Amino acid sequence: MRDIALLLALLPVGAAPLHAQTPPPVGATLMAPGLPVADLDKALRFYQVALGLVPATTLQHGPVTEVMLCADGKAGRLTLILLHDKAQKAPPADSGIAKIVLRVPDLPGVASRMQAAGYPVGAIRASGKGPAILMIHDPDGHELELVGNPPNPA
Repeated sequence: MRDIALLLALLPVGAAPLHAQTPPPVGATLMAPGLPVADLDKALRFYQVALGLVPATTLQHGPVTEVMLCADGKAGRLTLILLHDKAQKAPPADSGIAKIVLRVPDLPGVASRMQAAGYPVGAIRASGKGPAILMIHDPDGHELELVGNPPNPA
């Protein structure tokens, strides 16, 4: 406590707190998270069949392949990047991403589509007020939260 008081005493009078001295925003927007995958074909099949995402671009960096998936086939509207390292013999390490949230217009339709393709599907949770939610996992164990469109106001 004494150390904090000493530091505050050293600040010039009227100086802004250290946490308030942040640089101006640069206008960055999130394009797409990248997920490491052990089996690229298996992951591609899941994201294409279960969620209808389509490959927009594939890049090769030595042993690493990046497949950029999107919802509408337009490369400028990226949703997700699958990263596969051919040199990696073990499954990919935890990516550190807790979950990825995707909005889908027809959540029950996606659940049916996944069940028909043989993927495990839990129950759709609906609060009645907000959108319905379905939690799923891809073949590498990454958690995806699928959010349906909110119900129309009555």
